[in-house]
Amino acid sequence: MLTPVELHSPVVSRETAHAAETAAPRLRGEDICTLAAGEVLFREGDARSHVYRVETGALCLYHSLPDGGRDVLEFAFPGDLVGLGYLDSHVSAAQATMVTSLACLPRSAVDGLVEQNTRARTRLTAAIEREVAYLKDTLVRRARPAPLQRVAALFVTLSRYNAYEGREPAVITDCLTCGVVAGHLGFSVDALARELAELEARGLIEPHEKGLRLLDINALERLGDGLDTPPPL
Repeated sequence: MLTPVELHSPVVSRETAHAAETAAPRLRGEDICTLAAGEVLFREGDARSHVYRVETGALCLYHSLPDGGRDVLEFAFPGDLVGLGYLDSHVSAAQATMVTSLACLPRSAVDGLVEQNTRARTRLTAAIEREVAYLKDTLVRRARPAPLQRVAALFVTLSRYNAYEGREPAVITDCLTCGVVAGHLGFSVDALARELAELEARGLIEPHEKGLRLLDINALERLGDGLDTPPPL
């Protein structure tokens, strides 16, 4: 990750940059949209409506810092996809560093685009990792719920990803229950295995040929929200 920096461009005045921060991008449903230098495509917390492919120009993806600065994540250039991920809201912001044109694509197009492009797969992986990190940070800010609650909340989120993408909502593939996810949740692999065993003992999950099957998503959601914390076995 790069050192927090402010974006500076010789063609962007402070007034232009400020106006871009407060103006919505000119999408209007077109297949192609054009952003002025300094114009913001989306902000953290904005609803995720499209996936965008950079046609010309460049975008900067960043996190906003409490002191008003920016933590730059990456840049996107012609051919790159931005707006990737599975949450319904963006967890980072994107701003044009110069006049930039974008193809506006439906979210449902992601799978096909990623299958055809190794770089797109890499960017999707990075986007998902940022979303998992965001979920982890959100849970920490909620006074760090119990481990079982955190796993349940993650499974509910992954179930929603599956439903949106047209996959079986109740099936969580084994690649999403591995050490990478354990690390993002702050668990060891053994600790994650213990939480999975407890969820299985409570009748909320079971093994599946592709990974895990969620047996009661409503109960997992209540557990993840801290509304239905069962006593220890």
